[in-house]
Parts: sequence; structure tokens; C-alpha cells
Amino acid sequence: MLMVFMLYLHIVITAVCLKRFFTLRDQTGFHLGMNIAMMTGAFTGLLTGIILIDYFPFYFVFITMISAVAGAVTGVVTGLFYDSQTALTGLANGFMMGLMGPMIGAAAGFSMLTVILEIAFIFMAFLALTAVPKS
Repeated sequence: MLMVFMLYLHIVITAVCLKRFFTLRDQTGFHLGMNIAMMTGAFTGLLTGIILIDYFPFYFVFITMISAVAGAVTGVVTGLFYDSQTALTGLANGFMMGLMGPMIGAAAGFSMLTVILEIAFIFMAFLALTAVPKS
């Protein structure tokens, strides 16, 4: 049940951050925008793969495709707030981390890794949100 809560928490935090990033897109520099697109795509792909492989360990290929698509879509959507080059970077980074997520989840099992990654995502999203007015 904790894993379902973690996935739900990640989706809600990502949605709130994307809404805030969209409203601040005119104030954001291209370098910070690229880092934001890479971060959201990477963490979404990674955490989706780790969480889903814990629940469905025998559907490795399907879970890998789902997590890669989730990371790529999140990276592209965030990247399109800024420009096409940022969208391409978000796509590539989200896709690669989505491929790695189930591998890490299968090797580690559910440990504190998922909780630590989610805390790191929350911390980095907060830092990115506070850095936008300064860029």
C-alpha cells in the first residue's frame, strides 16, 4: 500500500510542479528549463519503473515500456514549456531513466531507495521552483 501512495504522491507533486513551471516559463532561463525538463522526466521514469516492478515482477518488458513512456512524456511536456531542444533533451533523459527504473527496482526490491528518491525529487523540485525568479 505504501508503494501506491508513493506513486500517487509523485503524480500529484509532479502535476503541481508542472503547473507552477508553466506559469513561470517566461521568467525561466533556457539552462534552468533544460534542467527542469531533465529532472521531471528522469524522476518520473525512474520512480514509475521502481514502483511498478515491485507490484508486477513478472511483467518486466511491459513495465519497462510503461515507465519509459511515462518518463519520456513527462520530459517532453515539461520541455515544450521552453523550446524544442529542451523537449528533445527531456524526452531522451526521461526515456533512458524509464528504461533503467525497472532494472534498479528488480535488483533492489523495495527498500528505502524509493523513499529516498521521492524525497530527493521533492527537494530538487523545491530548489528549481525557488531558482526560477533568480534565473
